[in-house]
Amino acid sequence: MISKYYKIILFISLFLTINLNAQPFLFDVQVLDDSILNYPPYRLDKIDLSNGSTSPFIHINEGFYTYELVPSNDWVILIFKFCDETVIYDISDTTNYFDVPSEVGCFGGGIQYSANKNKIYYFESYERGSQQLTSIDMLTGEIDSLLIVPTSYNQPIGNLEAFLSSNENVLYFNVMDTTYPLSVNDKDFVHNFSTVTNQLIKTERLYQFGYPNADGYRMHLGRKGKAIVESFFRNETEDCYFRLYDFDNDTGSVFIFFQGNTTPYFTGDGEYLIIPQTIYEAQRLDNTGTFYIYDLENGTLVKTLTLPPNGRIYTFDKYPSNVYYTKDIGLPTQQVWVLKMDSIFNVLDLTSLNPSSAIVNSPPFTLTVYGHGFDSLSTVYFNDTAKTTTYISDSVLTAEISTADITVIGSYPVWVTDQWGTSDTLMFTVVSPKPYLSKISPSLALPYDVFVKKSSINVTLIGGNFTTSSVAYFNGAAKSTTYYSDSLITFQLSSGDVGSTGKIVLVWIQNSDQFSDTLLFRVVTTLPNEIAPILECVKENGAYSYTAYFGYNNNNSDDVLVPLGTKNNITSQFSTITGLPVNVFLSGRQTNVFSIDFNGQEILWRLNGSGVSASSKSLPCP
Repeated sequence: MISKYYKIILFISLFLTINLNAQPFLFDVQVLDDSILNYPPYRLDKIDLSNGSTSPFIHINEGFYTYELVPSNDWVILIFKFCDETVIYDISDTTNYFDVPSEVGCFGGGIQYSANKNKIYYFESYERGSQQLTSIDMLTGEIDSLLIVPTSYNQPIGNLEAFLSSNENVLYFNVMDTTYPLSVNDKDFVHNFSTVTNQLIKTERLYQFGYPNADGYRMHLGRKGKAIVESFFRNETEDCYFRLYDFDNDTGSVFIFFQGNTTPYFTGDGEYLIIPQTIYEAQRLDNTGTFYIYDLENGTLVKTLTLPPNGRIYTFDKYPSNVYYTKDIGLPTQQVWVLKMDSIFNVLDLTSLNPSSAIVNSPPFTLTVYGHGFDSLSTVYFNDTAKTTTYISDSVLTAEISTADITVIGSYPVWVTDQWGTSDTLMFTVVSPKPYLSKISPSLALPYDVFVKKSSINVTLIGGNFTTSSVAYFNGAAKSTTYYSDSLITFQLSSGDVGSTGKIVLVWIQNSDQFSDTLLFRVVTTLPNEIAPILECVKENGAYSYTAYFGYNNNNSDDVLVPLGTKNNITSQFSTITGLPVNVFLSGRQTNVFSIDFNGQEILWRLNGSGVSASSKSLPCP
């Protein structure tokens, strides 16, 4: 009969809930057919401690005995009856596994995984009073028996007593060696084994790192070269002293005094020591649910936490800042608490904003705040105003920003608060709209004559989102700019800017830190099409005074600059002239663009190879 079971999983995160990127796992064994008494089929379920979810990991047909979880949380080791078969599975991919030969024996001792070397190191019973250190290369499958270690009988080397250095070149492990004729409290040794040369390189007595004159010494839960050294006294109050020792650098923290039998934990890089309170009941040691957190720098008690009793504690090398407290794993009443040090001590730290800027008066948007130490009580402040905040994870919050929040260009402070404190501040920038260009006039020009008197012209830019602070750039240089409206500005060009040879120049607008697209200003020696000068009419003013009115037909699609000079001038042999022709020619037929006062004798307007004359005999104005 296939047994049916249903679970309601309660997941509780202390002060801070789910970190979506973190996935520490535990495993739970489910019997699939309880009608089979001896070695029934099983299913191994994987429990994600970051959110409490459970998913099937692998089905096991028969003969399953137990499993071991590698502290790095990379591999799970399945051990079958009588140790006849052992299989190592990649936690994240069941298709990646390694069958361990039966002669290797049982994985009963400390297990460590070196990611740098892709090797598993483990201890197993060798003979009475000794342990064998063995390595398995997870890429090649090569198995090496590295070392025989004398130990106290019935004291296998476990995960509490074995750990790797920070560079994974040394494996530290603690044994009680009865072959040494020393007093009771001197029989604990720390061995340093090189994973590079596969040799024992140093042996030290554990008491050297502990509190003086204690009755005994233990080593707890090491990682990255550091481990907790316990010095205990056999008295009624079970006095003990804990310190974190850095075996890589031969330095230790202050001693922390505690009374009671317990297993301590350290977090992060050794910032805090967590001591769970325990009680001895029914011949076993249970957690009361009370946790004491000490600052390892000065030894002070900084926080006490209270959770339900009778849970189990887990730590994982990949998640050094978290302690996981679980209860009823695999049962309908399953509970998981995540003690995250950043949240507990409210280390609110902002790293970035997305977006980090917005256009003034833009529509409402969601601001994403990235950092550390967030919790469900965190609130985002934008320019001194609390905003509606959504908690995503301990590193992500979102806040709703309205149009009314960004009506003025400038920089706005953003920070996060909760009931324990306030974060640092990041700046959000409200910027002017990005300007854009649709037309430049003129956009085409003939070169200036070299010997003609220097002059300047106004260039008109048409587009949008111009401001009084807009600046026009011509060939990379800022030019004197005049604002007329949000869609029209002008800037001045000198004859030197245009030059006397052909070229192509980029033109753009800058609004503070916003840049427009670019338009081309071209200087050519020959126009694509003709600009025909046209005499519209001549008006008689009396007393031998006349006014000639001129226009033109620009057959180019561009507005054109024809500088005054040899290619654009009005001359007369006998008449006095008052006035000048235009030098910017708009595209198409333009009438009555400029006028010239003269005495009625013939005048001639020459324009880029074409010409038109006027005199008192020309077409009179109506």
